[in-house]
Amino acid sequence: MLRTMLRWAIVLGAIGFLGGFVGPVIVTPEANQGPLLGLLITGPLGFILDLLVGLGISLWQGY
Repeated sequence: MLRTMLRWAIVLGAIGFLGGFVGPVIVTPEANQGPLLGLLITGPLGFILDLLVGLGISLWQGY
């Protein structure tokens, strides 16, 4: 169960981090604080949220 939770958290947390880090750089390249969104908000929140998703999937599958 822990393996499933961590797998979901790492994969989807990395997607959230990259979206928050690279997205603002692409949209507004002149903004110097854009990558902080990925570092401080979308990365950690995505990891925590996806731990819960992994827990839900593990419980649903009956692990």
